Amino acid sequence: AGWTGKLSTLSDVYMAILWPAAVGKSGDTTLFSRGSIYYTQNSSLDLNGDGRVTKDEAASPVQSRLTTGLGTGYYG
Repeated sequence: AGWTGKLSTLSDVYMAILWPAAVGKSGDTTLFSRGSIYYTQNSSLDLNGDGRVTKDEAASPVQSRLTTGLGTGYYG
């Protein structure tokens, strides 16, 4: 889908799945705002409760799982 060279961060890879328009945008880019169906469906990602879900907030759970998975307790 034309992603060659555009997916340089974990959040961009996740955005390619969740909200492709945010690929390459800054972490404070608003994906969903209160009042939209998208916000309602993803309101748990609004970590600071400001009525908007940013790219960084949306990618936060994915980054957390990666960080946990890279922990020494998971090495073979």
